[in-house]
Amino acid sequence: MVALKTFQNLPEERKLEIIHAGLEEFALNDYQSASLSNIVKKLELAKGSFYRYFESKRSLYSFLLDYCVQLRIENDRQLIQDPPNDFFELILLHFKAKVQFDRNHPLASAFLYNVLNEKNSEELGNIRFIRKQKALEITGKIVVQFVASGQIRKDIDPEIIAWNVINTQISILDFLEHKFQLDLRSKIKAREVLYDLPEEEIMAAARQFIEFQRNGLQTHGNH
Repeated sequence: MVALKTFQNLPEERKLEIIHAGLEEFALNDYQSASLSNIVKKLELAKGSFYRYFESKRSLYSFLLDYCVQLRIENDRQLIQDPPNDFFELILLHFKAKVQFDRNHPLASAFLYNVLNEKNSEELGNIRFIRKQKALEITGKIVVQFVASGQIRKDIDPEIIAWNVINTQISILDFLEHKFQLDLRSKIKAREVLYDLPEEEIMAAARQFIEFQRNGLQTHGNH
C-alpha cells in the first residue's frame, strides 16, 4: 500500500510531520490501540483531511513500515560498504548499524521494534511473522554463504542459525533495557534515542553475546 497522490504532492516538511506523528503513535501503541484521532489532533488536521493522504489506518501503517525499512537498508548500506570476511564480525557490524540507526532515527527504530512485538490481528495479519520471515530470508542467505566457505558448521540447519542470529540481536537490546532500566516508552514520547548509552558499552555487551554464537557455530578449523 502506498500513500495517495495528495500526500506525495505535499511539501517535504509537511510529509515529515505526518510521518513522525504516525511513527510516534504506532511506536507507543500496538496497531489495534493506535488512534488516528491522536494523529490528526497532533497534526491539527480535520479527520476527513487525513483520508486525502491515506485510505485507512492500515495504509498509513504499511507506508510507515516500508518507509522505515528503506531507511534501515540505506543506513546499513552506508555503514557496511566493505563487509568483513568473518561471519561473526559481520553480524556484529550489522548490530552496530542498528545502534547507529537508533541514534539517527529514534522514532523509526522504536516503530520497527514495536512491529516485532505486534499481535496477530485480523486487519494486519501476523505482521510479526511476516517481518521475521523477511529477516530470516536475508540472514539465511548470508549464513548459507559462510557454511559453504567452511567457516560455520554444516551439521546445523542454516535456518536455525539464522533464527538464532536474529533473536540474539533482539536479546542484546532486551538485556540493555533490563540492565540499565531504560524507560523506552518515555524516550519514545520525548523522541529521544532509545539506547542512549556510550556506543563502546553497547558494543562490548554485543560482542559477548556474539562470542557465545562463535563458540557454538564456528567450525573447529576457524577457532
